[in-house]
Amino acid sequence: MHFNLIHWLFDDPVTAGSSAGLSGPEPFHFYIPWIIFCSLGVLVAFYYSIEGRKRFFKSNPIVKYMLDRYLGWLAIICIIGYPLIFSRAYLAPYFFAWRVWRYLWLASLLVLAIIWIVYLVRKYPKERDNYRAYQNRQQYIPKSNKRKTRTASSR
Repeated sequence: MHFNLIHWLFDDPVTAGSSAGLSGPEPFHFYIPWIIFCSLGVLVAFYYSIEGRKRFFKSNPIVKYMLDRYLGWLAIICIIGYPLIFSRAYLAPYFFAWRVWRYLWLASLLVLAIIWIVYLVRKYPKERDNYRAYQNRQQYIPKSNKRKTRTASSR
């Protein structure tokens, strides 16, 4: 007996269960962890966009920029996870219950994690150092006095 990847990825759970000798659809045991992960991902992104951005990263624009970018994508991936798990649970003989969708979802999550790690290792230290150098230069540039400018223009 040989393994057929096409049938394994593109068969719905009912067909996969009957071809494997099961009486019903193929079992899927990861509903609770999947729902918890998607809920936490959406919750973290929502909290960051509402409160965390102002509260924790007010004076650090580089971290704000990074989290804006990557938490937005995490929220999108987690929101897409809800219909996938719903279709696996309730639409078993149909198109979106195929394994390929869950593995593409997992691959997109893995790609996001890799992109985030590459950013943290390669780009973030350079951007952080550039921002620190900018702040260091700004402390030596004299600030304009707006009061004197206003009174001079009113004459």
